[in-house]
Amino acid sequence: MNSVVSDVVEKVAQERSEWGWYLASGIALAAIGIFAMISGYSGTLASVTLIGAVLMAAGLVGLVAAFRARGAGHIILYLLAAALDFVVGLMLVEHPDSGALTLTLLLALAFVGGGLFRFFAANLLQVPHYGWIAFSGIVTFALGIFLWVHWPVSAEWFIGFAVGLNFLVSGIALSMFGWKLHEPV
Repeated sequence: MNSVVSDVVEKVAQERSEWGWYLASGIALAAIGIFAMISGYSGTLASVTLIGAVLMAAGLVGLVAAFRARGAGHIILYLLAAALDFVVGLMLVEHPDSGALTLTLLLALAFVGGGLFRFFAANLLQVPHYGWIAFSGIVTFALGIFLWVHWPVSAEWFIGFAVGLNFLVSGIALSMFGWKLHEPV
């Protein structure tokens, strides 16, 4: 147990010298997040295009993996999954506006279903502090209804706003981590 603690302490000490990189990375990430939130439609298109590129890369990796695992069986399933990833990714890259419409509608449906499930599960199971879980279900459900009612207009801004908010919060957290590393022990 002592070796684990000493390893962690040693690693943190090493990271202290890199505090500036954490701070700078956090500030850059927060700035990108603010830009994505403010730019609305451009942030959404950039996010959808990036999701498409990642799916295309996953499809290519899956294709290579399917041929490398030729003796593993079910190669047709691996090929189909890889092809689906690649084709969906290509469609998102070529038509990010349509992709934003589709993704926003799917997110709205997922939020409605997930929110309802969380609300009812919290009330049925009544785990400690279940009211907070039920409340989060109501908020998620309401967000889903909001997106659905305002669809297709919500597709223009929501994905960029959500990705931007995530980047902003992550950037602030990374900056605070870097600043904390800079403080004397």
